[in-house]
Amino acid sequence: MALPTLPTLPFERHGEEESKLTTELVKRINESTRRIRIIEQRVDRLENSIDSIQENTLTQLNDLKLALEKINNKIVSVSEKLVNIEGEILRLSKEISKTATKRELKQMETFIDLINPITAKFVTKDEVEKMIEYKIPKNKKA
Repeated sequence: MALPTLPTLPFERHGEEESKLTTELVKRINESTRRIRIIEQRVDRLENSIDSIQENTLTQLNDLKLALEKINNKIVSVSEKLVNIEGEILRLSKEISKTATKRELKQMETFIDLINPITAKFVTKDEVEKMIEYKIPKNKKA
């Protein structure tokens, strides 16, 4: 039994076309693989950047929370001090309302000056009577 002979020329062309097609497919696959690798690298860089941004954001949020807690503590402290100051102002206000005014002090000074034995000139009863006797006769003669 002999094998039938096939025409070689059509297979050769067909093989040549297959070869060109295979080469073109290999080129396209290689190009697609290269592009996919580049995209994967970009995605990796983006993921790393996103991770870094998230870490920075969390760190900044923690720092912000600490700063806000400090500010809140200071506000509470200032509020307590203000309450103490208000209480002290009320106490001083009550004390001031009990003290004498400038006018009252001036009146007291005037009264003290009037009865002060050092600066005031007091006369005795005898001296007053002598003055009256002295003045009355002069007026009657005139």
